[in-house]
Formats: sequence, structure tokens, C-alpha cells
Amino acid sequence: MAKKLLLVLSLLLSACASHAVPGLVTVTPASSLLEMTVYPNLTATPVPRTSTRTPLSPTITRTASPVPWKSLPQATATLPGPTPTETLLPALELPTAQPFARARQPWRGEPTYPADSRPGLLFRVDYDTDQWALTEDNFGVTVLAHREIPYCTILPWSGRGLPSGWQVTHEFRTIGGADFDVHTVTRNGVLEFVAYVGGDRKIVTGFQVNFQEQPERCIQEAEAVLATLRSE
Repeated sequence: MAKKLLLVLSLLLSACASHAVPGLVTVTPASSLLEMTVYPNLTATPVPRTSTRTPLSPTITRTASPVPWKSLPQATATLPGPTPTETLLPALELPTAQPFARARQPWRGEPTYPADSRPGLLFRVDYDTDQWALTEDNFGVTVLAHREIPYCTILPWSGRGLPSGWQVTHEFRTIGGADFDVHTVTRNGVLEFVAYVGGDRKIVTGFQVNFQEQPERCIQEAEAVLATLRSE
């Protein structure tokens, strides 16, 4: 009986090898499936690579160029220079001496100190017409100007205050027939002018002697004129 059963099973298995039996599930081993699967031939097509990366800007290299030293601003210090000198006024234009004029001429005028003088009196000095000329200065003041010494003049003077830095010394002297208080004015040790205040005890008047060149000669010849001072 058992042999008959085995024979029937083997016949069934043989039939299944050629024909599928409906309702019967056949399990195929995995190794057989792998051998039976046909894969298509895959070919790799190269895809061109387009770069979408933005190109970098060229690198800017800053280099320090040397600058010539002369082009740089130079710091300068202004050193104190010499004290500016005063500009001289133009030299006076003197009238021509008359060929047949008297050798000495008078110069008359009102005293510069009228409160100390007798009313109605004038001062008078006499000058050599070959050396001096009676004229007006650049300010319209009547002066005696030396013909041979530029800027040597005698003009009326009534006294005034002195600027800072100026010094004055006093000396009482008798010149000719008049007594004078002589004012010697200097600035920083430099002689500026000499003033004379005096009279004949009837009048009191003043004179200023200015100069730029030959101060000693100018003063000496001016005092020769002041020696003739008198009232009239």
C-alpha cells in the first residue's frame, strides 16, 4: 500500500515539470530567479558639465608707492625777523637860493608856549641862506631845511608825550643869548631827535631838530641858528 502511494506522488511531480497545475503554487529558488532575469545593457552617456559658478573678480592688490619727500607738505616755522623800519617821507624840494639875496635871512613866528610868553611878541632866528632854506614840510608846517644834509630840519615844537620804548634826557644849556632846556630823545638806544625849549625871558618857544644822516653836523649847524633866537 505504501509503495502504491509513493508511485502516485512521483507521477504527479513528473507532470508538474511540463504543465502547471491550476491552484498549485510552485516556489522557484532565488538562485534560479537570478539566473533567469535578463537585464538590459546599460550604456553611460556622458553629460557635459556646464559650470554655473560665477567667475571671481580679479584680485586687486594695493601697493604703497613711495611719495617723493618734496611733494609732502613741509612744516615751516616763521622766525621773528628784524623790526620793520619806518618808511621815510620823500625828501623836501627846496627853493633855489637867490644869487643876490642877503647872506642871512630872518625866520619869524609865534612862540609855541604863548602862555609863558609876553603877548604880541614873535620869535626870530637868523639863518644862512647858503645852508638853509625856509620851506614847508610834507605836513604843511613851516621849517628850515638844510641844503646839504638830507632830512636835516628845524621846526617849531611844543612838547608831547613819547611812545613806549622812547627815552628822553634833559640838559640846561645857554646857546648864544638864550637859555634852553635841551631834550635828547632816543629809542632803544638810537638817537631820534633833539628838542630845544627856551627864550630870552620875554618869550618861551621850542624847536625840534630832525635828522637821518650826519646827526652831529646837523645838530651843530642847527644850534648855530638857535643861537640867534630873540623876541621882537
